Amino acid sequence: MSFYEDLFNQLLTWKKIDTHEHFLPQNTYQDHPDILLAILRESYLPWIVYGARDHNTITVTREGLLQGMKKIPASAFLRYIIEAFQYMYGFSDDEINQDNWEQLSQLIRESYSKKNMLDYWIFDKFNVEKVVHDRYWKLGEFDIDQSHYFAVFRIDPLFCGYSKEKLNHDRMNPHIEAAKQGIHIETFDEYLAYIDHLFKKAVAEGIGTMKCAVAYDRTLRFEKVKKEQAEKAFYKKDGTELSSEVRDFQDYVFYYCLQKAADHHLPVQIHTGPGKAFETAASHLGNIFEEFHDLKISLFHGSFPWVGEPGAMSLFYPNLYLDLVWLPVMSPSYAVMALSEWIETAGGARIMMGGDSWNAEGAVGSLLYNLKTIARVLVEKVEKKYLSRSSAEQIGKMILYDNPKEFLSR
Repeated sequence: MSFYEDLFNQLLTWKKIDTHEHFLPQNTYQDHPDILLAILRESYLPWIVYGARDHNTITVTREGLLQGMKKIPASAFLRYIIEAFQYMYGFSDDEINQDNWEQLSQLIRESYSKKNMLDYWIFDKFNVEKVVHDRYWKLGEFDIDQSHYFAVFRIDPLFCGYSKEKLNHDRMNPHIEAAKQGIHIETFDEYLAYIDHLFKKAVAEGIGTMKCAVAYDRTLRFEKVKKEQAEKAFYKKDGTELSSEVRDFQDYVFYYCLQKAADHHLPVQIHTGPGKAFETAASHLGNIFEEFHDLKISLFHGSFPWVGEPGAMSLFYPNLYLDLVWLPVMSPSYAVMALSEWIETAGGARIMMGGDSWNAEGAVGSLLYNLKTIARVLVEKVEKKYLSRSSAEQIGKMILYDNPKEFLSR
């Protein structure tokens, strides 16, 4: 057995904390008449078949996926899910097509009828101790099985609070969500009080981390603005806000939430890289790290394609954590390049990984890609005599468990 195979097998068995998932209930898939379609629909395959910007607004069909897959045989957004099927179900083909669709569906359905898929694959087979579970479709609801999961306070809808009807990329608005909770907001001070309420509720209910993925809606460059500037957009009639006023409102809300996170010693996860007009590189957040020295902030996705930026920033900001999550599924090559640089800059500390998936299949495929990335990079460091084998194994354990445990500690 080669060192790579040996290390990869060790990585599989070592204890892990998965820093990011979006798991939906098993019946989302089990009760669907076309279980394979239901799983593929909640994967990254539609992002490449239909386009990442439009996948949420298009009806995903079996025919559309079958036609689309023919054009993208090398896409990592396709390869990772096929490898998951091969790993989990003994699927022997290298592609999904009309001829094997029903056969694969039957293999999946039989497994779902016998197992709790997350318990079996994620917590047992992959030895994940806990998952950071980002239910972005819930605002102010943190009820979760804390033996398996850390709840997440996803703040993205709060950036739309200047409007009573504006929806973010997940089609949510804080005024609409607050009204469901019996809270009606008329003034800017009441809006800030609502944010205070959400943070207090989150902390009281054992929240794990705050998460911001506003990069899907706007740039990651935030400026510190005064309250008087921020409230202008709030008091404008919907649709009459100037873009500069909206930006002031959002900048203020972000700083306000970061300060609340700091007050509550709550770690923060930020989506960097793919997003709105690609104005989402990690370096845009430089002034945030200058302001919040003691706030633990994890930068997701390697700031792809600017994967060198987070590693370079980690040299100067010891509160900056580096998360591989999603990067190996976007580009395995970039993931290897990023992790190799991060190990050299951060030294093995403050590096983490997660699956970023909606079902067991997506998580298995993504975690496999993460583990392959880690094994490949560490083996290369040993073969080039940059690291000893024992140091490489130590770093592997740090990435999988020690670093995320440190990040999530309060």
